[in-house]
Amino acid sequence: MSFLLVVGAGRLAAQTAPEWRRTGLEYLSAGKLTLATPALQKACALETPPGDSCYYLARNYYALTEYEAARKEFERLLAASPSGPAYRAAALNYSALGLDDDAERNFRKAIEIGAGETRVDLGAFLFRQGRTIEAEKMLEAAVRANPESARAHLESGRVLLQEGKLEAAVKRLEESIRRNPADWNAHLLLGRAYQRLGRDADAARELQLGESQWRQQAPRSR
Repeated sequence: MSFLLVVGAGRLAAQTAPEWRRTGLEYLSAGKLTLATPALQKACALETPPGDSCYYLARNYYALTEYEAARKEFERLLAASPSGPAYRAAALNYSALGLDDDAERNFRKAIEIGAGETRVDLGAFLFRQGRTIEAEKMLEAAVRANPESARAHLESGRVLLQEGKLEAAVKRLEESIRRNPADWNAHLLLGRAYQRLGRDADAARELQLGESQWRQQAPRSR
């Protein structure tokens, strides 16, 4: 049920910030990101200081690839209500904008506060920049901090494979698959590692699994 209250010819009655936020989140949960924006904007405008609604609004802009709008909201939010999740989300948005220095600074702030898998985010970010030694150290720390994380093992294995540390890469990728068997990317990377070790039968199995899972998960063209 929507919390929008229609008055007359489509005009909306005044609502509180929590009511607007719940309306926006209903649209988000239904995958209607564009419709969520106005409700979250109203909720954010009513919150003093900027709070959860503003965070959801910024995240929604990011999901819509409206990165500049997201940047403005994240910066306003962080100036008033800094938090680990907000720093992490802002860092991902800066990365999408190509503002690498800002992205790295916000990733590191999120890590200081202790936000989820931000070490994995930063490790992957450093790897994309070609900073493989830094990436390896960061992802090793991510695995130590959260050994249950399939993604931490995956990204660590990716870097180790790039560095030619094949046995170590295999261990990380096997562990990633053990924790998330449906990750086609991990199967493909493990297949490449097995190939380079001369384990042809194992490589063929993993490459086939990875390709099959990718085909099942890839969106079908119409």
